[in-house]
Amino acid sequence: MVYRLLRLVFSLYLRSFHLLRIKGMHQIPLNGPLILCANHSSYFDSMLLALCTTRQIHFLIYRSFYHHPLLGWFVRKCGAIAVTQNGNDKEALDRSLAILRQGGVIGVFPEGRLSVTGIPDEAKSGAALLAVASGAPIIPVTISGAHAVFAKGRKRPSPGTIIVEVHAPVHPDRSKRKDKAYLRALTDWVMGRIERRLAAHRRRKAYFAKKRLSERKG
Repeated sequence: MVYRLLRLVFSLYLRSFHLLRIKGMHQIPLNGPLILCANHSSYFDSMLLALCTTRQIHFLIYRSFYHHPLLGWFVRKCGAIAVTQNGNDKEALDRSLAILRQGGVIGVFPEGRLSVTGIPDEAKSGAALLAVASGAPIIPVTISGAHAVFAKGRKRPSPGTIIVEVHAPVHPDRSKRKDKAYLRALTDWVMGRIERRLAAHRRRKAYFAKKRLSERKG
């Protein structure tokens, strides 16, 4: 109930004030286990990912947020899964796998922390491990524009347009569960897909900004 209410409120807000556009929602299946992975540079990222599907997403979050006096109540009600700072958390892994085996959806920001610059930081291989262990496909999601709207350290959102793009699923090779090189390669491929689209959005934004400046001077 809390999850659906928050999703509705943020949907109305983001679509009204930030002209949110979500592309490729058809890539997300209506049932079956699934892992959504996105870049992480804005306080809005969790709800942006939640708006990509009507299915409930169980997010992996750090324990510090899970036990926060105010935010903790919301994230627990929304079915979030607490993980340790270093990511070596068997309990979180077991809970995530249980949800996937029941056909649920896990949401992961492979970078872990918010990117200060808006450019993705090095990603951890937790999502790849979950995918290989469960057989669940990974769907990369590119979030563009959210960093300019509500980046780390900001007290309130700024004006700006947000674009979310859902990519085609990536199916893991379950025979390589213990192959660390494969897990790293799978993680890099997923993040590479996200970063390429993010870079394309930045180039497009820079092009139109330069064009507008040229028109003003002309």
